[in-house]
Amino acid sequence: MSQYQTAAKDRVPVIQKAAFGAGHLVNNLLPGALGVFSFFLLTAFGMDPFLAGLLGGLPRIYDAISDPIMGYISDNTKSKWGRRRPYIFAGAILSGILFAVLWQLNPENSQQYNFWYFLIFSLIYLTGNTIFSTP
Repeated sequence: MSQYQTAAKDRVPVIQKAAFGAGHLVNNLLPGALGVFSFFLLTAFGMDPFLAGLLGGLPRIYDAISDPIMGYISDNTKSKWGRRRPYIFAGAILSGILFAVLWQLNPENSQQYNFWYFLIFSLIYLTGNTIFSTP
């Protein structure tokens, strides 16, 4: 172990750590919720396990591509509000609205309809979440 001691002025208070961690809940909400929701896709909605697996994987691939692109865009933005603030503001609103819309599935709809609905809105939601969380 290192013998280095952090100076008291450089220590982050626990309340600030908790506030920062609470803010990052949104960044991890979709992956966590999707894992739980897969159970309901399979049981209540009767979705094919292969399609449910695609709903878990395809949005992650899209996210892996969109995050670096959004990072490049925010790094090269010059506005009177700063490089990141406009994206965080717009992305937070989009994420909140789209997350609610994402879960409006009906078990009476066909399996194909629910698959495409959830996939398309997952990708749209991830775009909003990327705009919010990447900067």
